Amino acid sequence: MKKRLKWCLFSLALMMSLLTGFASVQAATTPKVKGLILDDARQFYSVKSIKQLIDEVQAGGGSFVQLHLTDDTRFGVESAKLGQTVKKARKVGTTYYNRQTKLAFLSKKQLRSLIVYGHQRGIEVIPEIDTPGHSKALVKLMKTSSKANRKLAKTIVYKNAELKMDHAKTKTFVKSLLSEYVKLQYPGQHIGIGGDEYGGTTAATQPAMVSYTNYLNRYLNQKQLKATMWNDGFMTKDLPKIDHNILVTYWSYDGQTSNTTLAAKHRQIRASLPALNAAGFQTINANYSYLYIITNAKMFKASNVAYWQNDLVTHWNSTVWDNWNHTSLATSTNNLGSAISIWGDGLKSYSQASILKRTQPFFNTYFNPEIQ
Repeated sequence: MKKRLKWCLFSLALMMSLLTGFASVQAATTPKVKGLILDDARQFYSVKSIKQLIDEVQAGGGSFVQLHLTDDTRFGVESAKLGQTVKKARKVGTTYYNRQTKLAFLSKKQLRSLIVYGHQRGIEVIPEIDTPGHSKALVKLMKTSSKANRKLAKTIVYKNAELKMDHAKTKTFVKSLLSEYVKLQYPGQHIGIGGDEYGGTTAATQPAMVSYTNYLNRYLNQKQLKATMWNDGFMTKDLPKIDHNILVTYWSYDGQTSNTTLAAKHRQIRASLPALNAAGFQTINANYSYLYIITNAKMFKASNVAYWQNDLVTHWNSTVWDNWNHTSLATSTNNLGSAISIWGDGLKSYSQASILKRTQPFFNTYFNPEIQ
């Protein structure tokens, strides 16, 4: 009887740990959380390719794969709201193509299959629908999908590239988009809501972004899900007002802009990763300088691969969050871990098989257990 009781308690504990997300993983294990962020917008990846990457993350001891499904280049997932459906698509093999844009996308059924595949292997698959910036592809679908969407676009779209986050109709529209995917995810897990590289990022306090962020986060919370979001919109002065249960994916302090004035301004007003942790936010360190694999010929040159590997081993661990700062480290337990990223450059498309092969040396180094 005691053995049966102990087994029941163990089973319950295991189930709860799976449902509570990254925080439980961090609490239960000494090593930092590791994962992969995959740009599935500039470069399309099939179900087969993504499953292979899930397997590699699992083999490396990782715990999540975030799918950056939408960007300026492509809205890479089925959406009834935007008129991009499997019924209207052209299917080649197992891949669906939008007949108007000629671009491939994942069906909802395929996305759910990836979420299930990952879950069965202890890997959380996180779909990301990126707004309000990086919305050119979304806007294009709005304008070609329905009369109602075309009319709405005139109200909530800025320069055909971005959604006006200060407009009430934008919030309800994006909520309706997210509603198409909430049932695909497991309770307690995450959906990415974007928040990177939007316009007007130089204001020290941004009430519209706070309201927009909290609105979407609370909608997901009502659906028993959690939000993850890029760090761009987390201004130091706004931290007390932003919902603290949002998982922050920290990729850059200054946005990696070549504009030195803008970079300096960002560093003045944006919260550092340690500041986010101190305020109670949990973070994933996705440091652009060390952890991004950009799919171009220069990145894949043998000498540059070797340099990247040596640089990571010599100069980086998950406490190093800013390429210019190796003294103010993110040592808080709220800094849960890190993520390596495979990011398309928008200029050349390598075959999926080629990218999977070329990224292996980077994966081997990053997923080395000695690197935390």
